[in-house]
Amino acid sequence: MLLLKPDLQSMIEISSPLKIKSHLADLKKEGKKVGFVPTMGALHQGHLALIKRAKSENDIVVCSIFVNPLQFNRKEDLEKYPNRLKEDSEMLNKVGCDLLFTPQKEELYAEQPKTDFNFGSIAVGMEAEYRPGHFEGVAAVIERFLSILSPDKAYFGEKDFQQLAIVRWVKEQFNFDTEVVGCQTVRDENGLAMSSRNYLLEESQYLIASEIYKLMKYCQTKVGETAPQVLAKECFEKLKPNFKPEYFEIVDGLTLQPIKSWEESNQPRVFVAAYLGSVRLIDNLSLV
Repeated sequence: MLLLKPDLQSMIEISSPLKIKSHLADLKKEGKKVGFVPTMGALHQGHLALIKRAKSENDIVVCSIFVNPLQFNRKEDLEKYPNRLKEDSEMLNKVGCDLLFTPQKEELYAEQPKTDFNFGSIAVGMEAEYRPGHFEGVAAVIERFLSILSPDKAYFGEKDFQQLAIVRWVKEQFNFDTEVVGCQTVRDENGLAMSSRNYLLEESQYLIASEIYKLMKYCQTKVGETAPQVLAKECFEKLKPNFKPEYFEIVDGLTLQPIKSWEESNQPRVFVAAYLGSVRLIDNLSLV
């Protein structure tokens, strides 16, 4: 039976994978195009920009809120991840999201998920090195979501660029018909990338955090002038006074592997991960 929205402003929330699969199948029979935005909640303007983009390109927009335990290699990170479901629901309703999918892990992973993947070069270094098992968790949940929802398009922010590469790999590996759409990172006026982790920053830290963006912009001015690895090392050192940096890498945008000269890549990209206090921040930026 088709679930009807009681009025134009009301979003439907469904937690059952079987129920939402059936509901979307009915809508697709009517010729409706479905856009999907997966999230782990603690929504911000970056997420809402994805919803708005999906609204402009589809008839129905589904947003999932699911804090995927398989993506966390540190139990303490999972335990302190922000839970703002009430606030998130209100934000989604205001921007016209049609369906909120809030599965429980027992149902989503009723069948043991596959986590043994060979991603190739895109999962060597950077996040793959510092968060072992993270991308396997991402691939597992995306495979499950795309299988259940069968969206026409799925939207992801470029802030998690290495993760976006993994999602595209999953789409190809499992032959999903879904188009994976990468969307530009949404930033605040100081350049800080919107992130759910920003909720954990103190006010004084928020201003310091924008230094990451300034360093990436600095790299843009040095393309063709300073060797990529020399530039990356210089910026890594510049982070140390206020941050505990994990990596600062300049890589090829396709292979995601470090480049030694600017001639090696048509799409060089800088990637950063650093702790500010107890909050881990990541970001990246195209250098062309």
